[in-house]
Amino acid sequence: MAENNYQMLLSINWLFPDNPQQVKEKLIEIQSQYRQSRQQISSFCPFPLPKRLWQRLLNFIAVDPQKKWSELSKNELIKLAKELTQGEYKILGKGVFKDEFVTCGGVKLKEVNFSTMESKVCQHLYFAGEVLDIDGVTGGFNFQSAWTTGWLAGLALSKS
Repeated sequence: MAENNYQMLLSINWLFPDNPQQVKEKLIEIQSQYRQSRQQISSFCPFPLPKRLWQRLLNFIAVDPQKKWSELSKNELIKLAKELTQGEYKILGKGVFKDEFVTCGGVKLKEVNFSTMESKVCQHLYFAGEVLDIDGVTGGFNFQSAWTTGWLAGLALSKS
């Protein structure tokens, strides 16, 4: 990332595994269901996305959030389908921490059963979080690793 001055293009399919054509067909179906409705596009998202993300995606493609589903043009439906499945977002710099750092070291991963987080070396010993030798930029990655491994270890312990 540093080599690129922390600038890059990120592509996201918010509705994976659906492709643009499948999403366009779903949007056309939704539009036909709301043909007689006064339902605004910003107040109803037909996909499992957070409301704020939905509104942000509409903003990216410059669709008036007050527009009704029945008023969307074919071109707007195509743009929306593309944004939902092939959205491209420019990353222009580092996060608020300015200096990323990495933590590493810990229990060797080959010594852990990842379905239970139990040690393969010492029965009834469970590991979670940063005690494991998982490298990653400090922040969201480590939180997610801690939550996931903690949940797996807790689940395994509750069953033992």
